[in-house]
Amino acid sequence: MKKTDGRLCFGLTDAGKMVLRGTIFVALATLIVPAFGVLSALVSVVLMALLVGFVLRPKIQLSGNLPDRVIAGQTVRLKYVLKNVARLPAYNLCVRFATKGVSKRGALPEAIEQVGGEHLVSRLGPGETTEVTIAIRSKRRGYYQIKQPICQSSFPFNLFSFGTSRDDEETLIVLPAFSRIQIPLRRLSRHVHASGARLAGRTGLSLEYAGNRPFMPGDSPRNIDARAWARLSVPATKEYYDDFDNYTALVLDTGVPEVLSSPSSNEIKELEAAVSLCASVAFTINNDCLIDFLLAGPDLHQLTALPGTVRLDKIHEILAGVEPSRGYSLEHIAPKLANRFYEISEVVFILLKWDKAYRRLLELAGQAGCHCTVLLIGQSGRMNVDEDNLSWTENVRLLSADDILTGQIKRL
Repeated sequence: MKKTDGRLCFGLTDAGKMVLRGTIFVALATLIVPAFGVLSALVSVVLMALLVGFVLRPKIQLSGNLPDRVIAGQTVRLKYVLKNVARLPAYNLCVRFATKGVSKRGALPEAIEQVGGEHLVSRLGPGETTEVTIAIRSKRRGYYQIKQPICQSSFPFNLFSFGTSRDDEETLIVLPAFSRIQIPLRRLSRHVHASGARLAGRTGLSLEYAGNRPFMPGDSPRNIDARAWARLSVPATKEYYDDFDNYTALVLDTGVPEVLSSPSSNEIKELEAAVSLCASVAFTINNDCLIDFLLAGPDLHQLTALPGTVRLDKIHEILAGVEPSRGYSLEHIAPKLANRFYEISEVVFILLKWDKAYRRLLELAGQAGCHCTVLLIGQSGRMNVDEDNLSWTENVRLLSADDILTGQIKRL
């Protein structure tokens, strides 16, 4: 993406603010003592900086793009190429994203911040190019609209900054933080014939291509990949895994109880922990299981039609936009899931509360022969959990939201 023309962006630097305050102070002092010479000098410097800076304002072509996806909490370095398309050289260039204090319109969202100092370019001649790097950090998952950074010049006296800004925006997807954790899943092998209903690149009993590996004694010669053999000069065989084997379902509770609600903040710690844990579970089991569907509150996301290699990316994108929901009911969804559970080996419940609806859903999964894991998130003193209702399932864990968000959960 290339940016050349746009709306003029004008502002005061820190030094300019100090000089302007000093000019006002001297102007007030002239009412008491004769200081017209000092006042005239200050006004002349300010006017000269304003006039020269406006005439020699930079005309910079900015090339670069935001990444499609980043992970919350991680610092990402963005590279941009600057090209001076003017006939005169540009001095004292800096590239940065707009902030609330400088330009409320088009500024970075509060959940994203620019880290590190501004990248300065002392001189860029006509037709010359240079590369700059800007680091940003996202503090919360979500979908954000972000404008391109602004290239400004504070020439000649570092009192005013001149640049251009564009209205074009790009979408940045911030994924929830996730890591690999140890999960004691049974990974039950349940070979289910769905009469070609599963559309992950095949019909009937066909297998899904997983990759190549070196040919080993005992491998079937029918699976030899001739193209890979010619390219690597060694025999290579194709690997497949059964798309009807080890299907997993994820159930995420997004209904935040009133006891966990925080009116002073839009971010609910327990929900963020649940989303992060769900992303970690999907990341951990992705290589061993195929995640068939994700139930996030009232929204059922079916992943059957997606190849196994892209399901994880889709799940993380869905989790990036999960919002708290209140008052939803699972009564209409439960009958639809009852038939799907017979094709599922494992169901992982990540809940913020325990109620009759999730108990019924858990019972349906158990009756279908699924191995169920229940993860309850919150503080033990603030959760209303009936232990008798959970006594019949052996895989129940009470997890602290703080432990999840700080990365202390390494094994379930």
